[in-house]
Amino acid sequence: MNKGISLLLITLSIFQAGHLPAQISYTANDTVIAYPGHFRYGVNMGAYYGWRDENLADIAAGNPAENVEGIGINALRPLLSEWFLEYWGYDIRVDAFQHYDKLGIQDNVVFIGYPSETHRDTTHFCPDGPSQLFANMYLPIWDNGENGTPVNDSNFYAAYVYKMASLYHPYVKYWEVWNEPDFDFVGNSSKQPGEDGNWWEHDPQPCQFALHAPIEHYIRLLRITYEVIKTVAPDDFVAIGGIGYPSFLDVVLRKTDNPVDGSADSLYPLKGGAYFDVVSYHSYPHIDNSLRAWDDQIFGFKYFRHSDRCVDGMIARQSQMRGVLEKYGYDGETFPQKHWILTETNIPRVRFDEFIGTEEAQRNYLIKAFVTSQINGIDQVDIYQLGDIKTYDGSKSEFFTMGLYYALDSVPQYEQRVTQAGIATRTTAMMLKNKRFDADKTAAMQLPGSIRGGAFRDDAGKYTYVLWAVTQTDNSEDASAVYAFPASFNINSLYSRAWNFGQIGITTVSEANQVELTGSPIFLTNSRDEIPSEEIRRVNIFCSPNPFGNQLFVKLDLPESMVSSLALFDMQGKLVANFFSGLKLAQGSHTLELDGREIPSGLYALRFESTGGRRVVEKIIKN
Repeated sequence: MNKGISLLLITLSIFQAGHLPAQISYTANDTVIAYPGHFRYGVNMGAYYGWRDENLADIAAGNPAENVEGIGINALRPLLSEWFLEYWGYDIRVDAFQHYDKLGIQDNVVFIGYPSETHRDTTHFCPDGPSQLFANMYLPIWDNGENGTPVNDSNFYAAYVYKMASLYHPYVKYWEVWNEPDFDFVGNSSKQPGEDGNWWEHDPQPCQFALHAPIEHYIRLLRITYEVIKTVAPDDFVAIGGIGYPSFLDVVLRKTDNPVDGSADSLYPLKGGAYFDVVSYHSYPHIDNSLRAWDDQIFGFKYFRHSDRCVDGMIARQSQMRGVLEKYGYDGETFPQKHWILTETNIPRVRFDEFIGTEEAQRNYLIKAFVTSQINGIDQVDIYQLGDIKTYDGSKSEFFTMGLYYALDSVPQYEQRVTQAGIATRTTAMMLKNKRFDADKTAAMQLPGSIRGGAFRDDAGKYTYVLWAVTQTDNSEDASAVYAFPASFNINSLYSRAWNFGQIGITTVSEANQVELTGSPIFLTNSRDEIPSEEIRRVNIFCSPNPFGNQLFVKLDLPESMVSSLALFDMQGKLVANFFSGLKLAQGSHTLELDGREIPSGLYALRFESTGGRRVVEKIIKN
């Protein structure tokens, strides 16, 4: 793509008929527009050797043109840093974002900032290095269009945001100012009022947190971002974050961008809350003390390492931040309420040290996080992350084992292996995408304290119910409960899908007055037709005889050579037999003879899965 031509076209469209775009006359203290979309299932992609971002988007969302099935993702959270765009040209990622859009990946979060060395503030607020922010931020944001843009090009950050937003705003909904700007080196962010150095009563010292700059400089970033984004794309949102500490939010809301002392005057009249629409926050419950509490009786920590406690921690952090917002008037009365997005969350799949870490806990947490986020007004969740950073043997941190796919480095394109967390994400998206949480219907369900979940309604008025028994035991996902739908619902039976429905396609029937629940969520519908048809079904399978006895013949028609697996599951989704895995089969027809002598009588699902996530499930009966 020709950078000069693309930027020229932008300039021409903006200055059509010689008019400058009107600068805004409002702030987030005056208005925060409604988010019109549905909840988004997002992911942080990461970077992996041998994979382009377009290929990663394919395995996240699915790409029928490449015969690749995804895992239900329909939003991404990439970085567009100033140093990257300045070096490669501002249109370097336009093709990638257009590709995302074609896959249905929309309303993306982009986190921004990170100056090139020539545009970086060289002021040393700390002896160990300069500010991480931009030079010239306190120059005027706007000029008279002398350089062909309405922004002051000498204000490097304003010029960067303007050029970037002009190109990418059709593909972005949330402009997130930095990533973890509150990253704290010394622990003052977690201290309570009255403790020395706490952020509730004291400003973060530049040397003690990620920006290496006064907090007023971050508020200046918010102000510039808000003014420029709302001029270029008024329907887009500006987000603080992604932050982890309520005390940092408190600092931003009590200060202005006045570089002297953060006080209000004619040049700096408003505090930080005026310059963002959305709170973007991060939650890693395994490291934020959500899963343990000090017990004086044992003179040590008591642990609660299970998925429901993780969800409680995730929502507790939002509740703490909501309390800070309300303290400063962002309650829908004094000032408009803020929107919410959760741009990083997960728990590890493998246990490190004292942390929680099992496949079952991780997959349960992600489903519960998606559901509970919608119940609590969060508009998007971006899982960390698409692929494991390393294989388990090479992992040095629990953060290396949070992928929706196993390690992707050096794996041939479209030969990725999905984790249980990825399967659970696919199932949740299949069952709930484009549906809205119905608070009234959920209240009518009269769920007891031992059961959680909710009712989700599609545009046609059909409901999907998500239910699970609350986990309560340390290092265990075991839980059980029985739920009966109220008679007023007029439901006799429902179709039930487990966490792995997105992989094996098994549907069972539950009686509405006796729905058996475990710690793993299930999805219940009134009929079978709530599941959208799959576009990718190009592998044909034929089983004979069916019902079968001691032998089963399976004929496969493959459109191309592929690495594949064949496994048998019972109707509860339990693996009964794994016939082969990682076997490379050539293009064409294959007839396989399977030994059925050790398989008990009953109904089963035979699942063939191949390169790119292509799979087909055939129901078979053993006599």
